[in-house]
Amino acid sequence: MEVIAFVGGSGTGKSHRALVLAHENSVECIIDDGILIHDNKIVAGFSAKKESSRLKAVRRAIFQEVRSQLDAINPNRLMIIGTSDNMVKKITKALGLQEPDRYIRIEDVATPKEIEKAQYARLKEGKHIIPVPTMELKPHFKGY
Repeated sequence: MEVIAFVGGSGTGKSHRALVLAHENSVECIIDDGILIHDNKIVAGFSAKKESSRLKAVRRAIFQEVRSQLDAINPNRLMIIGTSDNMVKKITKALGLQEPDRYIRIEDVATPKEIEKAQYARLKEGKHIIPVPTMELKPHFKGY
């Protein structure tokens, strides 16, 4: 399986751009904040976006259910979204995967103005994005 890392600071718009980037790169599965997404559905894990601290979020990103689902799906390409190279490497190690074959940086796919807009939405408006259709989120995020 080829592993692609999509890296950028917190709140820079990675999750917002993930589906388009996945389509452009023929990525079959995405791991974002502790959840595994396949065919626009959450198939395993729990989102770290609900956690109150960064430490809890990192712990939540280390999961067995996700690994077993990856084995069942057996994708050719997997995208892991992370805030740093180190975070992506920790996730790959925890899942028993190879380190990423390549890295895509948010700055490679978004303008400084788009990143600034995403950071405003996260920091000032408290908005979080998960790269799945809204209807898919309802069973997982009651009250969100």
